[in-house]
Amino acid sequence: MRLKAKEFEEHCLERMRFEEGRGRGTMSRYGVMAWIEVQSTGVTWNPQKSLPDFEGVLPPLGRQFICDCKVCSKSHVKLADDHVSELQVRHMLRRSRFGVVCFLLIHWNERVLVTKSDPAETFAFPVYDQHPFWLAFLADEGKRTINREDCRRYGVPVDWNLATERSRIPRPDILAAVWRLLEKELPQPAAV
Repeated sequence: MRLKAKEFEEHCLERMRFEEGRGRGTMSRYGVMAWIEVQSTGVTWNPQKSLPDFEGVLPPLGRQFICDCKVCSKSHVKLADDHVSELQVRHMLRRSRFGVVCFLLIHWNERVLVTKSDPAETFAFPVYDQHPFWLAFLADEGKRTINREDCRRYGVPVDWNLATERSRIPRPDILAAVWRLLEKELPQPAAV
């Protein structure tokens, strides 16, 4: 399945609508932040660069998660303002310090080359400031891209499955990925 960014986001939202109906978790879009300038010539609306795509909550203790969805048909996802903005990464790094599960939800479209083929696959790539990848990124020593091998090494695979026997369209099982990330050794929030 070759997806575009908005299609992927809609699959994620649809799956989470189902999960919310079952009481297993909820997820919604982050709002757009903007400021208004009032001048003698009129009013100007100035949207800010966006925060991550989604935030959600897991029962029963209200554990928050934040994710930004990316679809890639190339060999890597650029960590640059035109694809994954520094504002999004820094927001997730800051929130992760307080125990929020943060990740990039990356869907790799199938890629057929002359000498090899890569299947379509989806990963939850963790974002927290003590992670080796992000430590190097923050120190400006790491690369500025994430490739499939990075996802296999650091992330967790996200299955596309049917939510129930009556479902017809497989969708990404985001909650299972969040729980898998929680099972990994994610940092605990700093003690107060």
